[in-house]
Amino acid sequence: MKKLARKETAKINGGIRPDQCFYIDDSGVRKIGCRTQPFFNEDSGTWIYPLKECDSCTGDL
Repeated sequence: MKKLARKETAKINGGIRPDQCFYIDDSGVRKIGCRTQPFFNEDSGTWIYPLKECDSCTGDL
């Protein structure tokens, strides 16, 4: 098995960036979304981790 070139890999992966991922929306369609990152709550001094790892980049579901 040969090593895939960058263009071949992009075809297989759909050409998404490392900070993007696939998610299933409410209608059951697979879409490209953004990875949700944990954020620091300065009031309590703790990290808050989102329930979903991947969500819509625009914030609408």
